Amino acid sequence: MSSLLRLVRGFPGKPLHPPFTDAAIGAYTVATAMLIFGAVGVEEEQMAHGSLLAISGGLIVTLPAAITGLADWLGIEKGTPARTVATIHLFVMLAATALFAATWLAQLDGYKHDEVKTLGLVLGVAAEAVLAIGGNIGGANVFVYGIRVLKRGDTPARQALDPRGVKTEKP
Repeated sequence: MSSLLRLVRGFPGKPLHPPFTDAAIGAYTVATAMLIFGAVGVEEEQMAHGSLLAISGGLIVTLPAAITGLADWLGIEKGTPARTVATIHLFVMLAATALFAATWLAQLDGYKHDEVKTLGLVLGVAAEAVLAIGGNIGGANVFVYGIRVLKRGDTPARQALDPRGVKTEKP
């Protein structure tokens, strides 16, 4: 694996993909909540503005999330169940991103006119549902297949946040 690819993936025990995905998911979730609250009449003008800004932030952070995720995907052995799950995750997240981009476009006029557009709301809720499914599938690679998870004996004790909490030897 090239040095650049290793750098993009992050360091042992500290992959870069999860922090970017957390930021994007948070922004998208806040945007969807604002669309819903605005649609039911809670501070509609502010929610119309805030939702578009939050979606914008999510779309911006999605680029590094996608780049680091692709770097992780390239490191998974071809033909394995983990690679299959990662590939499904990749396509579902591309669909979620496309839906949020469509939501952004649908809500742009609402931003200008201080209202939550019905199409923006429908697309935003659909995008959030697809995002939740994709995140769950991505989590399977971590929690089921252990992708990018250090094995106990491989844990770099000197690099851990709290080296006293990492045990590399059996008592």
